[in-house]
Amino acid sequence: MAGARFDLSFPPFDLLPAAGKEQLAEEADILFFGSEAEILSPGLKVDALYLVAKGIVGEIVADEIVGVYREEDVFDSRSLLTGRVENRFVAHEETLLYALPRQAVLKAAEKYPEFGAHFFTRISEKTGLSGRSGGQAEWQNLFNATIREAGVRPAIFLEASASIADAAQAMREHHCRSVFVRDNDKIGIFTMSNFCDVIIEETPHHAPVGPRAQYALHCCELDEYIFSALLIMTRQNIQRVVVTEGGVPVGVLPQIDLLSFFFSHSHLVSKQIEKANDLEGLIEAGRSIDAAIGTLNSTGMKTPQLARLVQALDLRLMERLWRLVAPPDVFAKSCLLVLGSGGRGEQILKTDQDNALIFHESLDPASVTQATETFCAGLLKIGYPLCSGGVMANQSTWRGTVQEWQERLHHWIYQPDKNTWMNLAAWLDAEVAAGDPEMLNACRQYLFERVHDETQWLGWLAKAISQFDHLEAENHFWRQLLHRHDEVYFDIKKGGIFPIVHGIRVLALESGIETVNTFTRLDALVSKGKIERAFADDLSGALAFMMKLRLDGDIDARHWGKAHDNMVDTGALSSLARDSLKESLAVTRRFKTFIQRHYQLGRF
Repeated sequence: MAGARFDLSFPPFDLLPAAGKEQLAEEADILFFGSEAEILSPGLKVDALYLVAKGIVGEIVADEIVGVYREEDVFDSRSLLTGRVENRFVAHEETLLYALPRQAVLKAAEKYPEFGAHFFTRISEKTGLSGRSGGQAEWQNLFNATIREAGVRPAIFLEASASIADAAQAMREHHCRSVFVRDNDKIGIFTMSNFCDVIIEETPHHAPVGPRAQYALHCCELDEYIFSALLIMTRQNIQRVVVTEGGVPVGVLPQIDLLSFFFSHSHLVSKQIEKANDLEGLIEAGRSIDAAIGTLNSTGMKTPQLARLVQALDLRLMERLWRLVAPPDVFAKSCLLVLGSGGRGEQILKTDQDNALIFHESLDPASVTQATETFCAGLLKIGYPLCSGGVMANQSTWRGTVQEWQERLHHWIYQPDKNTWMNLAAWLDAEVAAGDPEMLNACRQYLFERVHDETQWLGWLAKAISQFDHLEAENHFWRQLLHRHDEVYFDIKKGGIFPIVHGIRVLALESGIETVNTFTRLDALVSKGKIERAFADDLSGALAFMMKLRLDGDIDARHWGKAHDNMVDTGALSSLARDSLKESLAVTRRFKTFIQRHYQLGRF
């Protein structure tokens, strides 16, 4: 019956102005379907978008449920563009639908782009729309702003032969706290901090500035996100970054300017870590990290960016703790590693502590053992739970000299057992928290040289992508939604995050890509022609969305004093969030198929 009038105050129709809602309502029809009646079938021509007014609709592919739609949910937006249905849609109980004419919806989507974006953008683009309600849009704009938008202080150059007095005069004239120094083909920076050394060393004011400049510059390109500068300042504990354009310095971005552009707790926490002289000080810093996570998450900061920022703080905290508990010779001759999601920069809240240690053969093993025991015990007090799988440096399996690690890797490669893939996966995600990175490079190179082109071995490693398939987690939670369960929990890590992370990890190993963050691994795979850009964007979008769901679930669990378990209550999600989850899981299934075909996993 044409001309039906109904409420369109809920998402995504709330993005329409009153006139847009009115137009859609006037052109809608009402349709009734009995229980188990087929609403749409594959290949059918589509002339409407359906909105569930009452009842439940299941979306089915090969007898498996891949989506559930309840009151105020819409389907099938994909078919509006293609004009043809891809999957089956069946009424699970007596169902009343509003049919919104295809042309009317397309017209509204064209006229009101934000409304259209919720239906027709890819998951990679859709996840960027999250957090736009209330004051969050402003914060999203801040985190997405570029350094150019924030503004930089122009570069003031001196020749290396100029005197220290010349540098002081230039700073005074230009009201700046640093000048750039040209020394032939090198460019360095001389800052107010360097004057402290000049005074202490009683260097004559007429001495050349060149030898006192710093030539190891921390740089960001002018059109990079301001977040990149924030991350460098936090990681390096510095007060400014050099801003370049095409690799050439054009100015500086001081910490105070960055803080005036937008506020973040991260700098304060970084300083707190640096000043901590005992475990109690680091425990307080750990609490500050948790507080910063809550603040930044609530402001709408994108989860991948938040994870990288937290990683920078975690690494600084662990470096500080290792410096406090390890004897000077152990600290100087070792390489402390963070493994797993912490190493990848994809862990936000404190979960299992995954770490390892490489140490020089000249060290006393007993001294190393004692230091690692104290370190892991300290992390536990700070709030990092012990790893249930024992992936910690206080375990003999997870510490050793370079030679011992190479022998261990050789064993994992050529004499694998049921735990080998997990050990290798953790190792492949290693990031240096403290010490000599060349120790890690020597071990990583040893591994890459032996397995990066071993297709059969890589296939064996990739097979773990399906290790949780027997749980039928995805199909189970859709069936629960279909039967109107009030609380429907889904293990977002096993069912969604892990397959993407592990598959990308194996592809990166095959391609000789040494970066460990999943998002940067994806970009590198695209550059090498291993994955198409559009597919990589969908994988990034799906992963970011599921990481956000996991984080929100974990924060909620901690608020109520519950244990961290990666479970998301999908029954409590909004219709739009449920739709994004459905799309994310569809991308995950497509990627698993890609990996299965690429490595011919049917052979194993």
